[in-house]
Amino acid sequence: MNEELKVLAAQFPPDKPLYAVGGCVRDELLGREVYDIDLTSACLQEQAESFALKAGMRVSLGSKRLGTVIIKGKSSYEYTSFRVDSYPAGSGVHKPAQVRFTQDIQEDARRRDFTVNALYRNISTGETVDLLGGAEDLKNRLLRAVDDPMRVLGEDGLRIMRLYRFVSTLGFDAEEETERAACAKSPLLNDIAPERIRVELDKLLEGEHVGKALRGLVKCGAMQVILPEFCENTGVKQNPAYHKYDVDEHIIKAVEYAPARVRLAALLHDIGKGRCVKEDGNMYRHAEVGARTAEEIMTRLRYPKAEIKRTVRLVALHMTDMRGDMRECKLRRFIADNADIVDDLTDLIIADAKATCDDADIDKCLRIKRLRDKMAQEGVPFSVGELAVNGRDVAEFGYSGEQVGRVLKELFALTLTGEKKNDRKALLAVLEKRNNHD
Repeated sequence: MNEELKVLAAQFPPDKPLYAVGGCVRDELLGREVYDIDLTSACLQEQAESFALKAGMRVSLGSKRLGTVIIKGKSSYEYTSFRVDSYPAGSGVHKPAQVRFTQDIQEDARRRDFTVNALYRNISTGETVDLLGGAEDLKNRLLRAVDDPMRVLGEDGLRIMRLYRFVSTLGFDAEEETERAACAKSPLLNDIAPERIRVELDKLLEGEHVGKALRGLVKCGAMQVILPEFCENTGVKQNPAYHKYDVDEHIIKAVEYAPARVRLAALLHDIGKGRCVKEDGNMYRHAEVGARTAEEIMTRLRYPKAEIKRTVRLVALHMTDMRGDMRECKLRRFIADNADIVDDLTDLIIADAKATCDDADIDKCLRIKRLRDKMAQEGVPFSVGELAVNGRDVAEFGYSGEQVGRVLKELFALTLTGEKKNDRKALLAVLEKRNNHD
């Protein structure tokens, strides 16, 4: 641990040492990069604040009820006093109903979720304190509940999402009894606020082992609660001449192939197929239906409006130029209208293709991006606002009102196809010629 933490730890009494706890200890033992450091001890919040100030650090109140305080030096740390949490029986809510502070580190360890997250590091001595077998589970790459898994997951339904988030980011397996409890307690996710599910889902989608985690969510029944629309695609067959997998497995494969920034779009890109088969007997409208369904899902999970809009566009447009035979002039217009998402759309199209068959034509998938790059090299504008002339220039040739906008769009169309260069002199010449003709 860093020197500033050792200075802070020196302020704590020897019988109540300061510990780093949880993910930072786990990741350090795994040789992973450590980002956030959580701190804990038997000292109450007010004492920790006093020690931090003596160490020359700043403090701000976290939650008095939960015994947390934010300690700031060169980095920021969240300190929490040892405590015991009590939850309403069987409710699965994320927030404890009662909190009791304790001097017993064992009690504090048992309020946590998984043994690999209940490891403590004494800041002063560097000693790792493992009360529940977390180090062994770390070695065996297992995610095991700190106590009876039915109690642990039953207390807080969000822990099921955290379980599979760690499957995704660490690649560990859920221990057998813990996985069984996840299956039994998955309905408790209905009690969790949508935005908390969204946060965990986003973190899960960033993991290297995302496919394994998504299959785990399906297996335990959690997917039916958080994304029931996904489950409408379970076992839905696709034309074997083009598709290697049923719709649900195809979607998961696409997520695995997609870069992290478009994995949510990959998860939603074919979400409408099962519904289309049920309603129409075919999948022809799946991009349209999928876009509408994606918007409903993301709104329900309270994603930011801008992210909803962007992801819905990707889902709606992921079949664009599927055969690679769209006329170039039409594709140029498409690129101009969607220049801001061309890179993400290309990555989604590639992931979709790889998840479809083993010999996907990736070169064809790159056509939109290649044409975009060619247009940029040609100096083609991607909007009317990028034209080398503006409304004032057009007005000088006698146009007014709506005519100005119409003429600018016509000039834009000429530059878009490459018929005219986006050069001020060349476009003024077009206006001059047009004016003389009129």
